[in-house]
Amino acid sequence: MKTREELETMTVKKLRRYVIDTGNSFPYLGETKKAKIIDKLMKIRAEREDTKPTPTAKEAT
Repeated sequence: MKTREELETMTVKKLRRYVIDTGNSFPYLGETKKAKIIDKLMKIRAEREDTKPTPTAKEAT
């Protein structure tokens, strides 16, 4: 997923296309402001990072 800075540089049209292309779907996307879309994407990203298993010491080396 792109960083917040990368998302903020995108136009709303490109941002909406990115959301659709990445498989994220917001039913109200057509009337959503750019900031709300970015916030939602950041929440999704945080949730995904929380669900990833943390690497063990063996895997890290």
